[in-house]
Amino acid sequence: MRVARSRWSRLRGLALRRELPGEPLLIPRCRSVHTFGMRFALDLVWLGRGGRVLRVDRGVRPWRVRSCREAIEVLELAAGGADAMMPAMTDEARQEHGDETRREEAPTTPQTSPEEARGRMRAGFDPRQRLYRDPFNEYFVFVLSAAGASVIAPVVLYIVMAITGLWAMVPFVLAVMAFELILIFGVGRPQMRPIERVGWALLWAFAAGVLGLCFYYLVADSTL
Repeated sequence: MRVARSRWSRLRGLALRRELPGEPLLIPRCRSVHTFGMRFALDLVWLGRGGRVLRVDRGVRPWRVRSCREAIEVLELAAGGADAMMPAMTDEARQEHGDETRREEAPTTPQTSPEEARGRMRAGFDPRQRLYRDPFNEYFVFVLSAAGASVIAPVVLYIVMAITGLWAMVPFVLAVMAFELILIFGVGRPQMRPIERVGWALLWAFAAGVLGLCFYYLVADSTL
């Protein structure tokens, strides 16, 4: 059994593999997974404290997002591997969640409900909610960081500059960088180790500064 410990291995999972995996992949500290880029269906075994099986999602097709709020880790296997690897545990999960498991096996049932996706997006923008570190929220923070650096921060501050008429190039770029960091760590609230926070802040502050400088000379300087 392989364990996804690094940020990249957790984000990638079993995606982009051309062949069926020979061993399952355990993703700790995870309540949500995606199957973007997958070339085959997966069995997902959601585990709680003490390794207790909470639910088994069988045959999850590519380009889906699945979540289990009570889980603390998930085991990813090629479709059909869950029952073959640990029949006793999956039989117990099937008895506890029989109706849900049967619905999962039905080919016409959608893998992710719109209500669930909207709920997770609302939680992402709610500062009262804690964002657990899982692939869904890692994508959320990445998209928020990229959108903030390229669009949100420069456009919002361009409007402020147009109203006040006070800012030159240097204050505008510095304000874009500060706005980007507030957007990431105030709204996105990523669960990271201190060294990861420093690296993430340096990366997106630099990116926001470069994009803000380009925005200033290409848009603001010629229109204001």
